[in-house]
Amino acid sequence: MLSRILPLALVVSLALSACSSPAPATSPSAAASSSTRTASPTPTPEPAAEAVPAELVVLNVGVQLYDSEGTEIGAFGWADEATRALQVLELAFGAPVSTGLIPGEGAHTADYETYTFEGGLTYYTAVNLGKPRNEFHTPAIVRVDPSTDDTGVDIQTPQGLQVGGTLAEVLALSPVANRPHILGTVYMIDPVDPSIVGAAEDSTDTIGIIVDGAGAIVEIMTPFPTNPL
Repeated sequence: MLSRILPLALVVSLALSACSSPAPATSPSAAASSSTRTASPTPTPEPAAEAVPAELVVLNVGVQLYDSEGTEIGAFGWADEATRALQVLELAFGAPVSTGLIPGEGAHTADYETYTFEGGLTYYTAVNLGKPRNEFHTPAIVRVDPSTDDTGVDIQTPQGLQVGGTLAEVLALSPVANRPHILGTVYMIDPVDPSIVGAAEDSTDTIGIIVDGAGAIVEIMTPFPTNPL
């Protein structure tokens, strides 16, 4: 009886031993391969190229700034707050080289803060108005004078007129009006509302092109009324 029990016990023992046998070891080459398999890094996006100011266009209603690709990168209208206008102008020319204040004449003209930049451009902004800027007839003005500064930014009208240009270029645009100016003659182009040009009781804003006696453009001022204020 014992002889039959021993073989059975041995079979059970071997079976249990087989069930508890360790799993085959992973080969070193397989382990190395697994440890070196990592996720591919996500490519770093290229930083966007910084816009390079190249052209400032002075209109009868405001200013537009374009980069070297011809894309508008800034703009402001005359009734916009000075902070916005200065952001655009500082993007084009850097910080102003000088500032000032021109006192007004009571009810006739406002006080104006002035900001002059390299390139010959001065920005005038009306202050102490006592009313919203868009209710004032001239909340801001831009004047462009001759300059030898190399700013890399061209300043011109929408038609391409620049300080240093000629009377012939101005006359080719058929100015809507002209009048004497301390520097020569001011020619008014690009009226906001052509239908009221010349009306004695009203005026419309234009771009004023000042030409000296020698026939050279010596100043651009905008907005410029077709009738005196």
